[in-house]
Amino acid sequence: MTPSDDSPVRRPHCVVCGARMQYARSVPRLGANPALVSYECKRCGHVVTRPEDDAPRPD
Repeated sequence: MTPSDDSPVRRPHCVVCGARMQYARSVPRLGANPALVSYECKRCGHVVTRPEDDAPRPD
């Protein structure tokens, strides 16, 4: 399941400019490697990729 761009779930703030980042893509788990999720800041273009387990969760 991919979060929508309007959902606050899994949308971290950009560490460069502070804007809300948007979900970009995910990569499924492969062997011992964890699933990955990427976020992109539409304001400044900064991209963050992290293990899905480390992704922000709703408060």
